[in-house]
Amino acid sequence: MTKFSSFNANSVKHTSLSMLLIATLGVSAPVTTTHAATKGYTNYISDSLEVPMRRAAGYKYKISRMLKSGEAVKILEVDKKGWAQVQYKKAGKTYIGWLPSIVLQNQPVAKDRLAIQIKKTTDIEEKFNALQQELSTLKTRYEDTDSQLSTIKQEKFEIGKELERLKIISSNAVELDEQNQEMKMRLSQLENQNAIMKEQIDQSNDSLKRQWFITGGGVLLLGLIIGFFFRAPGKRKKWGEL
Repeated sequence: MTKFSSFNANSVKHTSLSMLLIATLGVSAPVTTTHAATKGYTNYISDSLEVPMRRAAGYKYKISRMLKSGEAVKILEVDKKGWAQVQYKKAGKTYIGWLPSIVLQNQPVAKDRLAIQIKKTTDIEEKFNALQQELSTLKTRYEDTDSQLSTIKQEKFEIGKELERLKIISSNAVELDEQNQEMKMRLSQLENQNAIMKEQIDQSNDSLKRQWFITGGGVLLLGLIIGFFFRAPGKRKKWGEL
């Protein structure tokens, strides 16, 4: 019995020392709200290093387990002296015992909250870095797209100018084709006129040749006649003379 009382005293001394260290180091006292140490709610072991869970409500009762800071327990009952009966589960087993309600709080301990916050911050930083990388990629794509768009606009402008030039050429080509057709018609008319004139010239040449032939023949005949009538009289040769 003496040994048991000595152990309980040491446990009380350890718990008091832990609370004193928390107060001395400036760590916030366990948060207590209307739901702290209340039946039916889940509470957590405070920032103490270890808290003994006893078999009954009171420091005189034997310690069944030592619970580490941050362990989650479910409150089953709270007595008027500030002791809470809790249910603790670990490795598939369920343990029931009593704890001072002062060591319980209705939220995880600071180190666990800090770890959760660090993880959240890390996740946010990773997402931020990923977004930054995505933003950089999008900026690069935007610059490439903008450059391509500028090139396309320039090409469109040049194509537009070329189209205008082709339209002008096409309109000129239509005019040239009309002029060409007109010139062909005029050439055809001139060829017809030339053929007619050539035929007339040929006919005129034939007529002129005939006239010259007739004129030459008439002149020759006239010359013979004149020569016959106006020939000088000469000595008649006798028959048989040379």
